[in-house]
Amino acid sequence: MATETMTVDELTSLRLGTLGTAVSEWETMQGRLNTLATGGNGSVSASTLEQQANAADWKGENATITREFVTKTAKQFSDAAEEAKSVLGILRDAHTDFTKHKQDLRTAIDSLAKSNIGVNGNGTVRASVPSGAAAGDGDIHTPTEDELGVAQRRITRILWEATETDRIAARALRKLAKDAHDFTEKGPDSLKQADAQQGKADAEYWRKEIAKGHVEDWDDDKLRRFDEMLKNQRDNPGFTETFATGLRADGTLQLWRDLADPGHGDVPDGERAKLLGDVQQNLSMSLANATHSHTPEMEAWKKDMIAAGSKQYGHEGLMVKPYGFQIMSNLMVKGSFDKGFLNDYGNALRSFEKEKEPFDPKDYWGNPGVAAQLDYTSKGADGDFGEPGSDPMSGFLTATSHNPEFATELFNNDDMADYLLKDRAFYDEDDPFGKGDGTVQSRDALGKALLAAGTGLNPDQPNVVTSYEHTDAQHEVLEGALSRLSGKGDDFPPELRDDMAALLGNYGDEVHQTASSLNKHGTPLDYEQLLEVSTQVSRDQDAYGMLTEGLNQAIIADFHAEHQGDPEEELQRAGQSVGFMESARYHAIVTDKDDPSWPAKWGYHAVGGVANFIPVVGDAVQRGVDSAAYAWQLEEQNRIDDEAKIDVSETFDSRQTYLAALGEEWSSVNPDHKLSQEGNEYMREGVSGNSAFNGNSTANRIAGDPE
Repeated sequence: MATETMTVDELTSLRLGTLGTAVSEWETMQGRLNTLATGGNGSVSASTLEQQANAADWKGENATITREFVTKTAKQFSDAAEEAKSVLGILRDAHTDFTKHKQDLRTAIDSLAKSNIGVNGNGTVRASVPSGAAAGDGDIHTPTEDELGVAQRRITRILWEATETDRIAARALRKLAKDAHDFTEKGPDSLKQADAQQGKADAEYWRKEIAKGHVEDWDDDKLRRFDEMLKNQRDNPGFTETFATGLRADGTLQLWRDLADPGHGDVPDGERAKLLGDVQQNLSMSLANATHSHTPEMEAWKKDMIAAGSKQYGHEGLMVKPYGFQIMSNLMVKGSFDKGFLNDYGNALRSFEKEKEPFDPKDYWGNPGVAAQLDYTSKGADGDFGEPGSDPMSGFLTATSHNPEFATELFNNDDMADYLLKDRAFYDEDDPFGKGDGTVQSRDALGKALLAAGTGLNPDQPNVVTSYEHTDAQHEVLEGALSRLSGKGDDFPPELRDDMAALLGNYGDEVHQTASSLNKHGTPLDYEQLLEVSTQVSRDQDAYGMLTEGLNQAIIADFHAEHQGDPEEELQRAGQSVGFMESARYHAIVTDKDDPSWPAKWGYHAVGGVANFIPVVGDAVQRGVDSAAYAWQLEEQNRIDDEAKIDVSETFDSRQTYLAALGEEWSSVNPDHKLSQEGNEYMREGVSGNSAFNGNSTANRIAGDPE
């Protein structure tokens, strides 16, 4: 039976007073039973009675029957006292935890309301923007999709924790009360202890079920029960370590091999395939949790799992035998794995491929003799869940993206960074049997891992970034990526365009300062490398939109920042960056001259993706960002509709509306400047227009275009 997550209404209306009364009554009960069991206040106790019975010189039948009766009765009092202690511990912890859950929920709801985010009775967040009249003269903040995503994650987490408290407590109390006349059950003294005991019990039960073999023959109901257990216990070390070490590395790999691809052409489909996707993700999160344990048993499991990467796992009578690396990498798609394990696993996978050089991943991992169907997290060509998942680098890089700290270390390792970004050949795992959409899954995972490395953020979780600050190590990742990827020229991987756009957006201030430089020296980033990567990013419509949106926000933020000297410099820099971007877009069109147009319509924020990585700004700044972005997108759509060509020497001409919008925002920040005075609009637009021309000319010259 699936565990239903507690709702906001249920948690809010929970009557803790009744639970508190139960705690008080059980404190009294436990005290009385303890007195009966052990003595106190001069009273006769079961302990005293047992001592006297054992010391007495019994004769005849009394030596057996009476002594046994007395000692057994005495022990029951002790057992009852111990069981009462367990009940009290469970109830007391439940009361404490539920009090915290309710307070956390109340705090979250009140806090989100200040950002105009409401929460309904089921726990779903939504924008709740007051009318202009209700807001008065103040700014009205409209929550972004990313703010809503973070808010939903916060509420969901609170409700999930409350549900866990309820589930663990209820299960512990039911076990204690299963026999009204037997008090021999040694119960836990706390919810934490109960959770650990329940996890170990579940791990042992399912280990025995798996040991019976033929897990591929489990019916959907049994598989669903297994999945529900994984979902409940995936963050419980009592379960995750016991389960992993109980199966051992070989058993873990064979379990998924048998479930995912039973062989004999009997590949799961339909609802079974969808259910396997849930199992895959919950099993992945369970193993991720287990890797954070450093007990001798778990360290042995990690070592054995890495060693098993080069072994093959199949079925009797079948030639198809995927490697351990292929199986395990498909069990690394969710959760945050320990960075030490990731480091050792990645090194082992790299060494395995290096030993096979000259190594072609497609011919090796994609070989029909080793490629089983191991991934059920997405749909294949037939619309059912299930794809090959043959390249183990894909799962490893996905796990890397979920541990940003490790990702940063990985891409600052020159050998691994060179191998992943420059040397390794990636391949379409669907080809020739799949969707044929051309997406290289492992390279798509590479982009997300690189994005995590440079930003310190998990790209699969909503984030609200508040500053452009980065660690030195994260900055080194960006510099290394620009250096390596700019050297690929037109062979720049298409799957990395959107991720590099988001990464550059996360460093928008440095991108803007570099793009607006009068020359290529002394810039925060390497000007030539940035230009080349921006050009390659601009070959994709959405990625180009993401990059421009990130730069636009950095420009507006620069207008509003504190500066020394004449603020006209910020206006000039804005124009210079616009010219830089137009040059990048022109060279992208030249590269793809056979198909220079984009078919899609533009819509503000429709490009998506980058906002999750751009630092948030105040509402006043955001209005300027929105206004300028709208002007830019109108011009871009007009360009597409008119099939307009961009001339290498006049690219800034197509940005007059956008430049004008930037100028108006600049004037709103600097109303006393002479360029902001009525009648000086021509002068202001001349400053930004000339700067755009200069930026365009500088970029074209450095790109090697003739003057």
